[in-house]
Parts: sequence; C-alpha cells; structure tokens
Amino acid sequence: MDANEFKHFGRLNDPDASAHIKGVCGDEMEFYLVFNNEVITDVRFYTEGCGYTGICGETAARLSAGKHIDDAMGLSPAMVIKEINDLPEDHVHCSILATMTLLKALADYLYRKSIT
Repeated sequence: MDANEFKHFGRLNDPDASAHIKGVCGDEMEFYLVFNNEVITDVRFYTEGCGYTGICGETAARLSAGKHIDDAMGLSPAMVIKEINDLPEDHVHCSILATMTLLKALADYLYRKSIT
C-alpha cells in the first residue's frame, strides 16, 4: 500500500496537538490533531516506516476522526488490529506505535488546553 492511498497521510501546519514517537523497530510515527468543541475535526499521521506502520497509522486516524476526545482516548492496539483483520503477528508492534502516538497527541491537546 502506497502513502498516496492513505486519506489521513500528511502533516498539518498549526495543529491543536501533535506527537512523535520512535518505535522499538526504528519506525517513527507522527500524529496531528485539530479540534472543535472537543471533537477531532481533522487528523493526520506521518511515517516513513514500513507498510504495516502506515496501515496502522491510517487505521488509528480513521477510527479517531470525528470522535469526541473522551471516545478517542479509548482507542487501543487491539481495536486497530481487529479493524485491519489480517495484521501479521510480527507487525503487532506497528499497531502499538500508531495507537500510542495518537494517545500522546491527545495528551498534548489536554496539556495545551490546561495551560491556556
């Protein structure tokens, strides 16, 4: 799967929140979020990792798009794996990387909100 096939692939200028994590495999994941009334109105991810990292990033982005922050905070690697349906066992860590990066971006949003 090519990055051009991902609806949520790319970076955002001036997002409300963002996060970056480098996984144990060396792949890196970035998430960018825009909110309106605590609802994610735009979500983007960026990675130069393997194809499965991209698939997991796209899946996490799709599952969180349009969700209230409280609902998005409940996203888990298991939900990403279930949605993908055929993620190889040796790439389960990609779902963890995508989910943890998204959750870190949500935490960034909550932190920024708390200091303003």
